Amino acid sequence: MSVYLDDELAIEIKQSELPCEKTPTFPLKKAGQVLRFVDSAGAENSFSLDHESGYIHLSVRVHENLACQSDCLVSETKKIAPDAFQKNEARGIRFQPFFLEGSHVANDEFKGKGLFHRGLHFSGTITPGNVSLSCICDECKKSFRLQSFHAGFSDLGYFYSESGKETLVVSSYVKGSPPALGKANIEEVQELEAKLPKAKDGTSFSYLNGLRCPHCGSHYIDFKTYPEQREQEYYGNVFYGESTTRYEAESG
Repeated sequence: MSVYLDDELAIEIKQSELPCEKTPTFPLKKAGQVLRFVDSAGAENSFSLDHESGYIHLSVRVHENLACQSDCLVSETKKIAPDAFQKNEARGIRFQPFFLEGSHVANDEFKGKGLFHRGLHFSGTITPGNVSLSCICDECKKSFRLQSFHAGFSDLGYFYSESGKETLVVSSYVKGSPPALGKANIEEVQELEAKLPKAKDGTSFSYLNGLRCPHCGSHYIDFKTYPEQREQEYYGNVFYGESTTRYEAESG
């Protein structure tokens, strides 16, 4: 596999090196550069580095099963202190994992699945607030960034709009607010849904609305196809740089 920043080669990984991790640092020379992962068959996974400047400190890990996991820190200086991330002096990006050509796992198996299934969050491990997620649409293959929030720790229930463009949050103390983890009382949720305002584009908020690609509008997390995953997705999400809408109501 070869990893490029735009067209500049950053890393090469040979099968004889597996399992391995490579950790280069390189400058971001202009806005909107693209990190490109190209496997031996020419299949490409590309992630936009919009919003970023300074230096990228990349970690690329390829396992024996040909799973590729990558993340990075972004800082304003080439050298960063060991505790820079903990002090919020560097921000993290976690790139959507994928399998390389020759693996027994097909990337299409994750289509429409949640962020835990996709390897973007991990059960039992809290994703820090200064880490964003770089995802790839299953349909148009374009990347987009998410900022997650832990609904349980935030005492919030969340709803996506039907268009997938907006996220609404409700205090977990409001009757009908879906729990961060576990089964919701569907009748109470539906009663609350009837009270919720419309999204800015006129679409409705609903418990089983999924998260959609901002480029083509196709489902990225498809709760209607996989409703059992809604009970496990205790991270809500907004597109990077956006904020949630909050519904205020008396607790009940």
